[in-house]
Amino acid sequence: MNLTIIDRKTAQIKTDNKTLVVNGQKLPFHLIDTLLIVGKQQLRTEDIILLSHHGIQTILLSANYARSAIVTASGGKSAELKLAQYRAAVTKPLPIARWILTQKISAHITHLKTHEISVNETELSEKIKNAETLDALLGVEGSFSRRYFEHYFSLFPKTLHKGKRSKRPPLDPLNALLSWYYTLFYHIIAVRLAGFGFETGIGFLHRPFRSHMALASDLLELFRADINAYVYEIFADKTVTASDFTKKGGVYLRYEGRKKLYHPFRAFLDRLEPRIDAAIAELRSRL
Repeated sequence: MNLTIIDRKTAQIKTDNKTLVVNGQKLPFHLIDTLLIVGKQQLRTEDIILLSHHGIQTILLSANYARSAIVTASGGKSAELKLAQYRAAVTKPLPIARWILTQKISAHITHLKTHEISVNETELSEKIKNAETLDALLGVEGSFSRRYFEHYFSLFPKTLHKGKRSKRPPLDPLNALLSWYYTLFYHIIAVRLAGFGFETGIGFLHRPFRSHMALASDLLELFRADINAYVYEIFADKTVTASDFTKKGGVYLRYEGRKKLYHPFRAFLDRLEPRIDAAIAELRSRL
């Protein structure tokens, strides 16, 4: 994925013919397929339209990742795929939701095994197979997630966390970094799905709700364990430390902390990208 990230305290962003210009630096459109703009930046309507016209997906994200928007350039030949997705959401949501949850739990259990922590996967697989409603599946997911995070948080110094998952807002550096990476991948998966022609608001494990991109949340579940393992590496390597976070209505990465992480994030994304595309292809085959 040719991901271009703009996260500067002040940036002048404009387009010039088929070129993106940021503070005088030029980048041809053909070197960009996804544009991530973070913080209080300004982009003219005509520039957004031109980017979309040339097939560039744009993700707009506030610095504390509380607000966001995406501008997609979905292909015109997506009606059949959307119809298949709508039919599957009505006629067979449970098999697809079971597939998502099975893959998620298996990946998380594999991650815990790397730290010599064992969880009974067979028992969980049976519960998923026997679940006859989405609420029952979500109950299995919720119970497992609580157990998983108890183990996961135990891997970190207590100076980095309060012992449990906190989201809106995150209350400690560990939760802040988890939420930051989850948010990035949620939006990247969303624009990827839209680019293939999916309706991002219609999910299978996650229910549609307002502007929530439920299908992106569905596929994000397949990669949370990878993200969790990566966050462990980030703290273990001291790429960022507690000093890279600020407390303001919650705990968030400072600007300087984010800047440290973008280069390794691109490498991490490059590793996951083939698997994200493979998961999208697998989802399509199940509709």
